[in-house]
Amino acid sequence: MNLIKLFLITLLATFSYGYELKINKTFDETLEPDKMELTFSLSAKKESATETKELLHKAIESIKKESICKGAAYSINPEYNYNSKKRELLGFIGTANFECTFKQVEEIDALLTYFDTLKELELRQAPLRWVVDKENIKIAKTSLEFRAIKYAKEYAQTLLEEKIATCSVKNIELLMDGFVRYEAQNMMVARSAMPTPTKEPTTITINANYLYDCN
Repeated sequence: MNLIKLFLITLLATFSYGYELKINKTFDETLEPDKMELTFSLSAKKESATETKELLHKAIESIKKESICKGAAYSINPEYNYNSKKRELLGFIGTANFECTFKQVEEIDALLTYFDTLKELELRQAPLRWVVDKENIKIAKTSLEFRAIKYAKEYAQTLLEEKIATCSVKNIELLMDGFVRYEAQNMMVARSAMPTPTKEPTTITINANYLYDCN
């Protein structure tokens, strides 16, 4: 009997002084890609750093004519042969990186034609893919944050209407998924043709942790 009384007193004290309620909810938004992206690099190798730089600069000037491409930051480093006891200088390697964005494959026809002329330069490129504009991603993230904040009050109101508890929002923690997920395309640049990759949706996620004071 004493144990039952003690339990009831403890339970009454708990509800009298209130308690904290923690919940978690995930919000996401799916965006359709609105442009294609192609990243690539060009490498040049010559006996001297000056020759390497000159060859690389010619390539950069040609690619800069394309308004859809940006980048052109480059580096030049010596290449050595360490197989023998004496270090042997083999030459200098220079590499420039580029990123091109466009909506139609036809927009890079001139770039593909230029690729066909490459003889002294090595071309490396990532798969062509559809991406979402960074500004649209930023807008979507802001929208998710508003949804998460609005949900905090809606959940407290639901608890009240269902006569479960009377709660007030104490803290909201929003964790944005820094990785924007998309389906990578297994298509490489063809020098004679450029196939259009399939559009895959991009998902942006925010994880919300809520802390309520309830009684």
